[in-house]
Amino acid sequence: MNVSTVKLPLLLKLLQGVDFPRKLGVCARLFGNRLSTHGICWVDTAAGIPWKLDLRNRTHRWIVYGKYEGAAFLNWARAHLPSNGIVVDSGANIGQTLLYFGQWVPAGRVFAFEPGTRSADWLEECLKANPQLPVELLRLALGAEPRSAFLREVGEADWHGGWNQISETAGEPVTIVRLDDVLAERGVDRVDLWKLDVEGTEVQALEGAADLLSRQRVAALSVELHGDNASPIQRLLDGFGYELWLFHASGKPFKPSKLPEHDNGLFLPRP
Repeated sequence: MNVSTVKLPLLLKLLQGVDFPRKLGVCARLFGNRLSTHGICWVDTAAGIPWKLDLRNRTHRWIVYGKYEGAAFLNWARAHLPSNGIVVDSGANIGQTLLYFGQWVPAGRVFAFEPGTRSADWLEECLKANPQLPVELLRLALGAEPRSAFLREVGEADWHGGWNQISETAGEPVTIVRLDDVLAERGVDRVDLWKLDVEGTEVQALEGAADLLSRQRVAALSVELHGDNASPIQRLLDGFGYELWLFHASGKPFKPSKLPEHDNGLFLPRP
């Protein structure tokens, strides 16, 4: 599937492959307003492949500037993922991180969980334009037990499901499954990296992977820690033998003395 991409400023094209401190903020000031005028379009991303983005959305523009949400975690993932790695991207949305993961595990598999129809349709279109990526799109949500629920849209329309939350009463009907069950059905008994960002239901998703986690068959987890969910996530993963790491601005991981107010935590098995 060939797509026509928008023309980017020459300076931006030169900067795409260069990491430097506060890059996303610097590029936002230099190029944000100009890029936003394109709206929804196909773009040659800094990840080296074309992707459909809404350039009115500042987080979509990050993918044009450089590595999504900054370089530290993605550089770590690239260095540690084997070419035949297994990646679980839950809360895949429109593919903000799997467009990197998919290129780094060419002989592996990426399981992309995205229950929202709008985001999943968007992601499916991008995957069709990049058939080389070993990604299986699963229009499912992760939880502690198989059941039905709803997905409630939260936030502005041009954020494309970035803050959608599971609801018991209203929204789009969705199916919730256990990660243990989904991977067992596919004969998968190990995960090299699990990216978990499901807007408040992280604990339930982790409970649905208790078998894998209790045997430490997940080599690394990147989990969004935000507000009241941070402490329960850490307690649960600590019970499975995982410890929390964060990244310095330099990109080096460190063990924090306290939980962050809002950050993506890297959980690794305790030695």
